[in-house]
Amino acid sequence: MIIHSGFEDKEARIEIVALIDVVFLLLVFFIYAMLSLTVLRGVEVNLPGTEGALQDSSIIITLDKDNNFIFDDRIVELDEAVNRILAEAAEKKLPVLIRGDREAHLGLAIELLERLRDGGLSSVSFQVKGF
Repeated sequence: MIIHSGFEDKEARIEIVALIDVVFLLLVFFIYAMLSLTVLRGVEVNLPGTEGALQDSSIIITLDKDNNFIFDDRIVELDEAVNRILAEAAEKKLPVLIRGDREAHLGLAIELLERLRDGGLSSVSFQVKGF
């Protein structure tokens, strides 16, 4: 005696919805893993925040929390920093950004700003963290 269940005539099929869900979860996992492994290069600076437009390219001088001026990944004195920035700004015609750590002395950054403006630069500004 043969019993028919009704499933003999149906073809096998693969459920795609579950497969798509798994593929998207793997994609999200790998993107998140890639972004978390990104190594940022540069000097760690705690910038103050504000809103505004970002500059595309500029000459950057950093004042770290230990009150050291860093230009081209080297610690420089104030006079050397001013001379090098003025020379590079005259050559490249780029604006100058002063990156000052929140814990750095404001007087040093203002003195640098004043000396650069006395040297003839009109486009000197402070870099801040945007929100």
